[in-house]
Amino acid sequence: MQALLFYRPRDEELEHGTRLMNSSTGHMEPQRQERALRSRRDILSAARMTFAQFGFDGANIRDIAEQVGVTHTLIRYHFGNKMELWKAVVDDMFAGLSAAFSNDRTGEIDLRTRDGLRSWLRLYIRYCAEHPEHVRIMIHESMAATERLEYMVEHIRLSHAGLIPVFSRLMKQGVVPDVWLVSFFYMISSICQMPFVLTNAIDQLYGVQMTSQAAVDAHTEAVIALVLGERSHDPSRWPTLPGWAETARTKGHPKT
Repeated sequence: MQALLFYRPRDEELEHGTRLMNSSTGHMEPQRQERALRSRRDILSAARMTFAQFGFDGANIRDIAEQVGVTHTLIRYHFGNKMELWKAVVDDMFAGLSAAFSNDRTGEIDLRTRDGLRSWLRLYIRYCAEHPEHVRIMIHESMAATERLEYMVEHIRLSHAGLIPVFSRLMKQGVVPDVWLVSFFYMISSICQMPFVLTNAIDQLYGVQMTSQAAVDAHTEAVIALVLGERSHDPSRWPTLPGWAETARTKGHPKT
């Protein structure tokens, strides 16, 4: 259920994605080509939200077309069938995750250091907060061993192949706990992602909007504190707990 642990695509992978994006528009005049590309992007965006909400089986191409304001035929022109549309959504989804790191203004992140890992976690959590639909699609597809899950696993395998030596080194250096890598990866991905998937439950339970900047910042601090064993920053900046939770919290304080 990972959004995932990021990998930077090779140049040829980026070029392949660009060719796919332009494959149906290459012979059009510039204005028509721009409209076609914009239409394609809008379809991918609507399809991504639809697959996240309803899963592959529950998604309907005609409903997606209606959301975007295009014809069912146009979606089939760009993507062929629902399976190809789903694959395009997944490709676009993981490309967006990679871009979230590639566009970081701080430059290349050196994951060999504590500061680098801290920056990496901040970027990853920000992506998870902005794109909870990513992990929702992962959850839908992880329910059964299907061709679609196999397709997504290939994206994740590329990520893990690059991250395994990095985190193995950090474990040996004592920067992060030296534990089984599979558990480590899925614990990291879960603690970074799940509060933004469970936003409705958290809102009803604690009255907190998890997508607010204060909540994202507080969650980021919590993850970094847990992973790196560091103390959290100023608690006064954290979102306020409701009365029942604050009462329960103060009961747990030892008397001085």
